[in-house]
Amino acid sequence: MTNTHIQGKATNPFLSKALAPLSKHYAPTDAVEIRIVRPGRVMRDRRGKGKEAVDDPELTLAVIEGICTSLANKHGLKFDADTHPKLSCVLPGGHRFECLLGASVQSGISLAIRCKHPFTPTWEQMGVTEPILKYLLEAVELEKNIIVSGSTNTGKTTLLNKFIDTLPDDERLVAVEDAPELHIDKFEDDGTGLLADREANADSSLITYRGLYDHKMRITPGRIVFGEISTLNAGAFLNALTAGVAGMMCSIHGNNPHQLIKRKFIQLTAMGGEVVSDAPEILMETIHMIVQIKRDKDGFRRITDIYEPINDHYVLKDGKEITS
Repeated sequence: MTNTHIQGKATNPFLSKALAPLSKHYAPTDAVEIRIVRPGRVMRDRRGKGKEAVDDPELTLAVIEGICTSLANKHGLKFDADTHPKLSCVLPGGHRFECLLGASVQSGISLAIRCKHPFTPTWEQMGVTEPILKYLLEAVELEKNIIVSGSTNTGKTTLLNKFIDTLPDDERLVAVEDAPELHIDKFEDDGTGLLADREANADSSLITYRGLYDHKMRITPGRIVFGEISTLNAGAFLNALTAGVAGMMCSIHGNNPHQLIKRKFIQLTAMGGEVVSDAPEILMETIHMIVQIKRDKDGFRRITDIYEPINDHYVLKDGKEITS
């Protein structure tokens, strides 16, 4: 099995001991992200407080290698500082762990933890006014196709889950992702969560996004929600968009709606080996709303833009409502 994201489960004492030098930094409930680019120095991003750099001599390169080895053993993944220096997994508690060691990093180490402490911001905290909230919720209820766009760790999945939480419990929802982050437990009677293999590895028991396409279309989805769009699933998402399923939603890394429409999907499908040159036309014809979300210096996320590709119209731009 390759180094893919696997959902973290309740840990054991040995793993807890191995993680202890690092867990003290990501355990606080206001922790948003932890980064290490050289041994003994930790950059912590905390909600409402912003970034702070702290010295921690305990986090030597050897200790970090040991942490990676313990995590790899826990999840049945390959890790070796010389031959397999990259590890991606999920820590106990659901925190995303990413580490690359060795010659591919100038400083010798690049480690990041995206914390997943339970925190659901209010619509007000996200900068949403009553009229905009009404507009957003009506779009979800009316089965509009919605893309949530933003840079890394801006709260895209959080916003997507807020939309999902407004759906009725009897919704026939099919979630497609490579790490289980979408809130689908409420649809236990008629909801299906599909997990794809990120690395298309022959040793994995997971099916690729391409392989899951036929299955999800044959199980009568009422609404399909993708996790984060990547090189592996951009083509599958575009195919589903043109298959007549209503109310599709997804998240994607994007700087602004226009860039996303004009370039992002062409780039992703090209990198994935199947260029979809008419992606901009498909998106302009099928996507009702792109919601752009950004993270402020205080660590809070706010919706800054709402664009309707199908109408070529901004409802919200740079945080200001467009009335005409």
